[in-house]
Amino acid sequence: MKVIALSFSDRLLIALQKAGIQRHGAGAWLAKQTGTTVKAANKWLNGESQPRREKVHTISIATGVRTEWLEYGMGEMQTTQEENKQDNHLNLGHIDAWDSDTPLNPNEVEIPFFSEIELSAGNGFNNVLDIATQKLRFNVSTLNKAGVSSDTVACCKVNGDSMEPILPNGSTVGLDISQTKIQDGKMYAIEHGGMLRVKYLYRLPFNGLRIRSANPDHHDEELSGESALDVRVIGRVFWYSVLL
Repeated sequence: MKVIALSFSDRLLIALQKAGIQRHGAGAWLAKQTGTTVKAANKWLNGESQPRREKVHTISIATGVRTEWLEYGMGEMQTTQEENKQDNHLNLGHIDAWDSDTPLNPNEVEIPFFSEIELSAGNGFNNVLDIATQKLRFNVSTLNKAGVSSDTVACCKVNGDSMEPILPNGSTVGLDISQTKIQDGKMYAIEHGGMLRVKYLYRLPFNGLRIRSANPDHHDEELSGESALDVRVIGRVFWYSVLL
């Protein structure tokens, strides 16, 4: 497994999500920020072209990310240590399938891996660590870089295209299951009606919840406070990997 290499348009979409800018209307927002046309901005979003450095710098300031990261994918997305911990699902290493016949290396730990089937069958479970039947090898340095304890990590697989291009179908995500309090715009794994879903979450007034996909073809879901009670936050996504 390898960590996916993000294109400029991928990084731009991530930066916009972080800033709370919806995909619909993002071209107009970018055009206003950079003094360009909506047509040109939409080409950036669709990966047809890339803005000049001065416009990349303007966008990075408006969205709160580093210019070098947005333009080239170099270094951390943000500059502060705290925010780096929150958004380290970018470029954090690799995992391997667990083989019980092969001993762990000194720099590896075993991480529980659970599926949607196990989740839907685990009625009344208190912790996904209790229902996971598979394991993955995980590099300790990956966890250290993310500021995550191996005692609170689990992995699962993303199904479907709703989180593309950020998370293609079949991606494996790493979850910090100690982080279940919603921070607006962060990515979480949730259990919703027995389904395993990985989405961006936003709090709404009166305990409501907005569930957002990365794929613009999938519209936002807004749940009332009563309906939001059916959503269980499993953990925050801090890492992902895909098969290439």
